[in-house]
Amino acid sequence: MTLPLRVNVAPERAEASPGDNLQFDVTVRNASDIVEHYGVEMLGLPEGATVRAEPEVAKLRPAESATLTVKVTLPVQPPPPAGTYVVGALVRSPYRHDVSRCVEVPIQLASVEQITLRTTPEVVTGGRTGQYTVELTNGGNAPVRLFLTATDPERRVSTVFQPAYLDLPPSAAGRALLSVAAPPPWNKEKQRQLTIAANPQVPGATPVTGTATFVQEPRIASKFAKIAGIAAGVIVLAAAIAVPALIAKGGDDKQTPAAATQPATAGAGATTAAPQSAAPPPVGAGASAGASAGGQTAAPPPTTAATTTAPSTAATTNAGTAARQVDLTKPPDGVVASDFFRNDGFLVSADPGTISVPGCASARSAAVVTDATSGQRFLTSSTPDDPTKCHEVPLMLDFLPNGAAGAVQVVPLTPNTMTMEVHFADLSNAPAPTLTVPPELAAQHGGVDYVLISPAVAGGGVATPVAVTALKFAPLS
Repeated sequence: MTLPLRVNVAPERAEASPGDNLQFDVTVRNASDIVEHYGVEMLGLPEGATVRAEPEVAKLRPAESATLTVKVTLPVQPPPPAGTYVVGALVRSPYRHDVSRCVEVPIQLASVEQITLRTTPEVVTGGRTGQYTVELTNGGNAPVRLFLTATDPERRVSTVFQPAYLDLPPSAAGRALLSVAAPPPWNKEKQRQLTIAANPQVPGATPVTGTATFVQEPRIASKFAKIAGIAAGVIVLAAAIAVPALIAKGGDDKQTPAAATQPATAGAGATTAAPQSAAPPPVGAGASAGASAGGQTAAPPPTTAATTTAPSTAATTNAGTAARQVDLTKPPDGVVASDFFRNDGFLVSADPGTISVPGCASARSAAVVTDATSGQRFLTSSTPDDPTKCHEVPLMLDFLPNGAAGAVQVVPLTPNTMTMEVHFADLSNAPAPTLTVPPELAAQHGGVDYVLISPAVAGGGVATPVAVTALKFAPLS
């Protein structure tokens, strides 16, 4: 039986890379005995590819032939997965769907490497050791295994990655903890420049590199500070012991024992009250201290007063630093720099690798925006150049190295619209649907390293935007 049409495609196969433009000449011959119209479609192309045929439809008489030029444009971002695509050039009549023929054309799509490396923080200040978080993103179209290394020009810094390598599928991101150690300098601050490299497990592949700085404080300066502190403490304690005794002795030489009791009492009371900068102690306490100051046991009362004062000051200090609340809406409206909250103890960014949001692969920034309806301001995720886009991407609050949080509470703009994933210092993670991490849980895992705040999905499958207003956290006890 004679086929109603005949189709040839040139070239018969093709090799391409993401972003390439391909052209195929599809020759159609009308093998029927009537006039027919024919169009061509390309089936099985990578997602995001565009096709244009010239002409769109060819009108052919019996035994007549025509060539349709098909132009195919492959997408660049995100790059389609590498591999072989068996594309079908389908020629058929728009009026008689039973008249059709498909010719297969293999297209080999090459792999593309787009690895990015980011180190947080860029500068760590410490003594012998420090820690960084290394984030790697595979923006290419093929899975890759990356081995991590870090070096310094003097080769004085020892480094350990946890884990030592990362397996990343296309459009995925991962993190590793980098711990560094080096002998601290003796009498001058030392800045050590680190080169961090991610080496793909592919022969001849070019490693991706980043930099970080390890600032070490001198060990002698710290010892002098400790010695000076101890010496100052000894001098204060000696003064607290000696001054009441001298006052009591001077009173004994000039006054009778009965008259000397009241001045000694006043002197001891004044000495006791001075460190607290508060009201004088009760008369009874002053009399007891004055009586002791006149004898051999003069030392204990001032020491007891100093001991009483110290816990009061320490309690005030601890109470002041036990927990803090940071207003996340204090930056002006617009994209927020990732280190805006560095002095508060954390960094802000977005993480598009954890939840796939169409068109938001580059949304790695945070922004403060004002709700058009309610007028309320909130912190959310966004693209680097447009604070109004990609609010459904998870928002990351990353605590600084050596500052893992011992308890965390995130305040949402609207309750029950978000969920949170907690990543601990021991590289484990756990969900926190109430946006709260209790101190007991944080202590079990060495503190909170960072949290990811994601939108909750409503019953209809619609994701709400990430919108938070404050962060409450406490240091690891």
